[in-house]
Amino acid sequence: MLDFSTRFGRHVSRRLRQEKIIWLITVDAAHAPQTRPVWFHWDGRTLLLFSERNKPKLRDIARNPRVAMNFNADEDGNDVVVLLGEARILEKPPAPARLKAYLSKYRQGIKDLEQTVAEFRSAFSVPLLVTPRAMRGFH
Repeated sequence: MLDFSTRFGRHVSRRLRQEKIIWLITVDAAHAPQTRPVWFHWDGRTLLLFSERNKPKLRDIARNPRVAMNFNADEDGNDVVVLLGEARILEKPPAPARLKAYLSKYRQGIKDLEQTVAEFRSAFSVPLLVTPRAMRGFH
């Protein structure tokens, strides 16, 4: 369980609630790290992500569920947050309230992709859940 009671923990908690993008790092079949920016919803315990079908990150996670995630640092290389955890591909959609919160957070982003919510949900139809187990960094 992550400790959000420390100064750094409170800072991480704030970023998890406010940031729009987090970088997901998986490991491919050749054991090379693969980094990609993703949208996410934080519920206080897990990060909900969505993927298009048949993407490399899904194969990576099926093979090795251990992932890392990080936020962008500031322009001076400070404000570093790295989360280590486990990802799993969900077989069922997330709870309706959680899905609604995710879609609400990214309403403008979906519009910027020139998609409707229905088109976005059809394209990004594979839900993933990441459970962070450790965090490190500084700010």
